[in-house]
Amino acid sequence: MAGQLRHAFIAGELTAFFQPQYDLKTGRVVAVEALCRWRHPEHGLLLPGRFIDIAEQYGLIADVGRFMLEESGRRIADWHARGVQVGLSLNVSPSELRPEFAAAVLARLRELDLPRFAMTVEVTESPEITYERDEVTTLQALIDGGVGVSVDDFGTGHTSLELVRRLPLTEVKIDKSLVHDGGPEVDALVRECLAIAHEREACVVAEGIETLEHFDRAVRWGCDRAQGYYFSPPLPVDEIEPLLVRVA
Repeated sequence: MAGQLRHAFIAGELTAFFQPQYDLKTGRVVAVEALCRWRHPEHGLLLPGRFIDIAEQYGLIADVGRFMLEESGRRIADWHARGVQVGLSLNVSPSELRPEFAAAVLARLRELDLPRFAMTVEVTESPEITYERDEVTTLQALIDGGVGVSVDDFGTGHTSLELVRRLPLTEVKIDKSLVHDGGPEVDALVRECLAIAHEREACVVAEGIETLEHFDRAVRWGCDRAQGYYFSPPLPVDEIEPLLVRVA
């Protein structure tokens, strides 16, 4: 599988899908999250869960990251050139958080001539990454250079209030497990996260919105944005573009 993944870069089998992110006050699409897909010649369309761990294990995760930066960056630059002012979120492996990574992302931002904070990188806590000086310095360099930093998967046990307090960030994403569960304890946890994030002028996004109940919960909490299958699944470029044009 690792050998096939190496070949996938050469064969052009990887592609980017995009899931829209909605502003809960205006109902408009304000950003898209880029998600990698592998059009495998034998197994069909593979989701990241089928190959990201392999990429990490065999030293290919940086190659996946570079592909997504190039491909999704090219798409959003084209949308901006056509007057569709949406932001772009990219998932980043914690193992990539090195100074050279920040330099590459900032260089790509300048190359595409995108406005500040048109691009955001999403990071999550990992048992292998403690977010000490090097990682924090890298994240701060991204923000200083005009790239947003989103703390993903808040509430999963890995991403905690401590991380939200400590890391440089411009956005926090509430994990779908909290959105789906609800309840007094969850409400208290999310509201504390919202208070910390908003005090730092960071945006809060509710993920995994799949029902009207989930949507109402995100609104009641006071989240700024939401995404999930209730609105739209991740879509290929030709399917997401009409949606973006319609709301621009």
